[in-house]
Amino acid sequence: MHVLRVRGFAPLLASEAINAIGNWIAVIAIWGFAAFAFDADAGDLALLFVVLSLPGAVLGPALGVVIDRIGPRRALIIANLGGVAAALALTQADSYAMVIVLALPLGLIEAMAAASLDALPPRLVDDEDLVTANALLGGAQDLAIVIGPILAAVVNVRWGLAGAFAADAVTFAVGFVVAWRLRLPAEADGRVAAAPAEGDIADAEAGATAGATSDEPTSAWRELREGFSIARRTDGVRWTLGVATVTYALWATFGVLEPLYVSEVLGADDTTFALLQTVFGVGLVLTGLALATFGDRIARPRYVALATIASGATAALYLGTESLVVAYVGVFLWGMDVAFFYVPAKTLLQRFTPARAHGRVLSLNQAIEPAAAIPITPLAALAVGLVGIQVVGVAAGVLAAVAGLVALRLARRLGPPPPAGPVDPTAGSSRDAVALGGQAPM
Repeated sequence: MHVLRVRGFAPLLASEAINAIGNWIAVIAIWGFAAFAFDADAGDLALLFVVLSLPGAVLGPALGVVIDRIGPRRALIIANLGGVAAALALTQADSYAMVIVLALPLGLIEAMAAASLDALPPRLVDDEDLVTANALLGGAQDLAIVIGPILAAVVNVRWGLAGAFAADAVTFAVGFVVAWRLRLPAEADGRVAAAPAEGDIADAEAGATAGATSDEPTSAWRELREGFSIARRTDGVRWTLGVATVTYALWATFGVLEPLYVSEVLGADDTTFALLQTVFGVGLVLTGLALATFGDRIARPRYVALATIASGATAALYLGTESLVVAYVGVFLWGMDVAFFYVPAKTLLQRFTPARAHGRVLSLNQAIEPAAAIPITPLAALAVGLVGIQVVGVAAGVLAAVAGLVALRLARRLGPPPPAGPVDPTAGSSRDAVALGGQAPM
């Protein structure tokens, strides 16, 4: 994998693995250990997810304007600094209500960090290596799901919740240092002033964004509208974000269900909860490494749709059983499906979006996940009280699989992404113009 020899990529990979481990330690502390310690019920968990989701859902798309203006590297530096402050504040929490309040900034910080990181691979590697880079970065982050719950359990036993959040602060600091030292071409790190392509993108920018690529300064509102316009009018972006919405809704549902399923259906404790997340992470990591070797062939819409179908089916298997052994098998398969969805979907968004709008569209993708959680988590909590944990879990998985079948049918109209042209060092991807109806750079 020669992408590991690209300057700056290997340190970024290592720092994201470390940072993600800290994040997962904090997630397990908030989501699992704090819930057990403070006897949180379905309503408490739903409130937590709404609070964590609201900042990213409401302000996430606006963060994309910032990322496109200052560049993804600088945005990642700011996000990591914010993460240090938020994690240190959480060390002072002494009740579940305080955990919820102090966790409020994390949704916004994670949204900015994730979108900034998503915009970096097209600026670091050649287009033909984009899937490999995305898969390796995804695998580094997913490794945290394997190691994070185990470390979280150790930290929780030794130092309690405050220790978990202190560990998260340290890993944010590591991410800050690596992002600070990362060097990108000047054109790639700042705002990209690419010429508008023909076809879909020209339609998307007509009127609302006239003059957006000129030397005259444009308002943040106009740039935000341009991002939404690209997402709405570009077939590949619109389809990918639509499928992502279904998948994120499934994840939000299971965010409420999983701790309750472990404690009430399986009759297990927080250690089993952490181990299930570890098994899920093993499936993610192994699949991510496999995707890195498959390369560009899997960056096709049909594979994203198939992954959504499989994700729904395996999620239903996971929560549909009262056997701990079957639950481990189901959660492992679910992890595989999630990885197979996320890498191709992210690559499609990077390629179907013009480089100058990467921050806005990828931030919109990050915002959809918390936006889905805001209505879904209270509904899931209400449904649990009416029909039970397993019925809700199986129904959510089946609905996601059906939506994946519809998406698979619609994917036939998109066809495969166009072939790559020579890489333009001032752009995020050499496929930008081609994918949106323009000409490949010469």
